Amino acid sequence: MAESLISVLPVAGVNQSAVQLQKLWHPLWFALISALGMTLLLNGPFLSSIQAKVPGQFKLQLCLILLLFLLNFLLTVLVSFRVIQKPVMLLLFGAGAVSYYFITSFGIVIDTSMLQNAMETDAAEARGLLSITMLWTVSTVMLFPLLCSSLIKVRVMPLRQFLLHWLLCLVLIFAALFSVAVSAYSELAPFFRNFRDVKHLALPVSPVSAAVSFSGSWLNSRFPEQFIQLGTDAVQPVAAKTAKPRLVVLVLGETARADHFQLNGYNRATNPGLSRLPLYSFRDVSSCGTATAHSVPCMFSAMGRDKYVESVAKNSSNVLDILKRSGIAVSWFDNNSGCKTVCDRVPSEFLFNDSANPLCEEGQCQDEILLQALRAQLTKQYSADRLIVLHQLGSHGPEYFKRSSASQKHFLPECTNKQLQLCQQAEIINAYDNSIVATDELLSRIIRTLQDEQGYQAAMLYLSDHGESLGENGVYLHGLPYWMAPDAQTKVPMLWWMSDAYASAQQLKAECMAQRATQKLSHDNLFHSLLGIFQISSKIHQQSLDLFRPC
Repeated sequence: MAESLISVLPVAGVNQSAVQLQKLWHPLWFALISALGMTLLLNGPFLSSIQAKVPGQFKLQLCLILLLFLLNFLLTVLVSFRVIQKPVMLLLFGAGAVSYYFITSFGIVIDTSMLQNAMETDAAEARGLLSITMLWTVSTVMLFPLLCSSLIKVRVMPLRQFLLHWLLCLVLIFAALFSVAVSAYSELAPFFRNFRDVKHLALPVSPVSAAVSFSGSWLNSRFPEQFIQLGTDAVQPVAAKTAKPRLVVLVLGETARADHFQLNGYNRATNPGLSRLPLYSFRDVSSCGTATAHSVPCMFSAMGRDKYVESVAKNSSNVLDILKRSGIAVSWFDNNSGCKTVCDRVPSEFLFNDSANPLCEEGQCQDEILLQALRAQLTKQYSADRLIVLHQLGSHGPEYFKRSSASQKHFLPECTNKQLQLCQQAEIINAYDNSIVATDELLSRIIRTLQDEQGYQAAMLYLSDHGESLGENGVYLHGLPYWMAPDAQTKVPMLWWMSDAYASAQQLKAECMAQRATQKLSHDNLFHSLLGIFQISSKIHQQSLDLFRPC
């Protein structure tokens, strides 16, 4: 870049103004302008965050802003080759603009798990997040890159010359990054150790980093290693057979938080039906993750949250596979966005695809469709023990008001705007609590259905996949990194009901179960508790994690 980065085409016979219109910019100047635009237009939340976290530390704030600019400049330089430069620049701005909208509107952060959650969201859920405000925000931000792309004419350079300039620019950027890091290390190191969440607000660096990480995981899943068979020694001993087969209905909840269940001490009547039934509510249960795409595969795996590796879990036997191999009749009925590979090897049905059902509209169905499926299954008599999994749509946001019927709207007024930040928090909570009332009615009707069942010794286990933020500290929805997620996203309700016949056959002591309900539990207990429920004998069964074993 020793020579001038802007050259003028020598066009003979034209006036000076025409020549000026034909000025051509060096590709690296275009990259610099793009990086400046990204840093200034997309990073309001980043700037606000560092001002709030380190107020008055202007040197540190300046270093952080400079680091962000250099990283954005590095991104734009890496893609500054002739054919791809402008399209990729627009793509980076687009990713940043969409991320900016969700960060400012819902208080979420953009990381790998959030991107995975977005990629695995179905069309109906995606529509619930779209709005005119989103379109306006993204369109406004995109004006700058579109104008730059159309007005700035980039010079075509000989490849060798461009590569020399390109490499020199990269060296200078890395030297600048190194200099800033070294000169301010004593301030930067504790900052990033104490405020790790700030990096997720850096745009478009954060979504690009998340995309790279997600792409690696996706490629690994497309080219998996040999499937790992776990629990190959699992068997249900003959002595474990009962006069009537066991039937356990596992209701997998969606986005329910423990502290909004009346059964757990919430000061609102969100469980009017369940509170009249003899069941156990476990009050201190932690989720495996903060998003369905992570929590569901994790809770059915033997790995546990601390050792969970998605690529390994999805390429290994889960508890449903082991139960099926042991002779348990396993089936999965889904009213969410899918089972996240958990049900791939067991009989499954995705109810939200039933467009002819009056309970379904625009690709989403009321959870009552799960009760229909259960009742249909109960007309089929099995001699083997059964596990039926019902995967709820539950309290999925941001359109909580759609998750309850008119008769279930006990708390008004509701927020009916998918842009939650535009509603009063009280209205958001009303809509969310009504969705919990709807779940309460579903679970109550399932229990009453099982109470009338004469062909089985029946029980029901309910467990939500993760919780939800409802505007506390400006945070909405879910999906925050686990280490920074509030209890609202990680503490989930878990309920257990059993018929008298089941309790008698299993000899479960009521006093012991009541005591267990007060103890600290987690999703890690599910795998081993399901094996214990059906008295499966296997080396993989950890009795210490079996919820029912002590009783």
